[in-house]
Amino acid sequence: MEIGVLPLEEPGVFRSLLLPETADALAVGEPLTALALTENGLALGAAAGYLEGGRFRISSLYVSPDHRRRGGGRLLVETLAQLAAPYAGGMELHFTSTREEHETLPPFLASMGFWEESDGGENIFLTTLGTVADTPFFSGAGKDFGTPLSELNPGALSLVEKAALAAGAPLPEGGLSAAGVDREISVVSFHGSEPQAFVVLDHSCTGALTLAAAWSASRAPSVLPMLLRSAMARSQEKYPPETPLAAQATGGASAKLVQALLSGAKPISHTYIRQFNK
Repeated sequence: MEIGVLPLEEPGVFRSLLLPETADALAVGEPLTALALTENGLALGAAAGYLEGGRFRISSLYVSPDHRRRGGGRLLVETLAQLAAPYAGGMELHFTSTREEHETLPPFLASMGFWEESDGGENIFLTTLGTVADTPFFSGAGKDFGTPLSELNPGALSLVEKAALAAGAPLPEGGLSAAGVDREISVVSFHGSEPQAFVVLDHSCTGALTLAAAWSASRAPSVLPMLLRSAMARSQEKYPPETPLAAQATGGASAKLVQALLSGAKPISHTYIRQFNK
């Protein structure tokens, strides 16, 4: 197997071996280091990364399944390390476990001197709708609280977004009108004509049903829990119990809340680092 520099201006055949955002970044000339793994002219794998904050961050790493366990992945990572070592204090790889093959990444990285770094609670957690439905908090929940976004006219939807932005509340990428937002199960609560809380679900995390945003400006502490129960009831009516359900925590307290509300939720996002010896 051989390592070569991947063409920066056009990933070409290697595009399918790179994560889409990495391939797009290369195509527009962003400053990434990209390597190609080949054998007898056949494309076997690719890797890419960039310098940020004193670390070399691996943004894409892939070897074709038919050619794994032959040292290709190790060759890609070690070559990136050699190139990055004069300019960085270490390497970092952040990934989300969404497929069975991702379970091989931790031991592979550990064998090359990587260790898992705490994300400070900023993890993505995964469970299923059926598991959540069986918890005391959500069991028997009704969908009669709040108004689904699908029932709002464009003016009302814009009003909700403006209220959220003014309050510094989280919003899904692209806003409440984004294509991935499931407006039938996302709900908002009004106090008079003013938006006071919402729960938004989309499919932003690896295609899974995702609790993308939750916000409340209400003085009543029961409003947000009631919206969550209503959104889950609508979700359970629309999707089968085995539907994956993801949630993004934003800190330690948020992670504890996610784990308390979403029964059986396990972290699926991980960050591994390796320091360079200077």
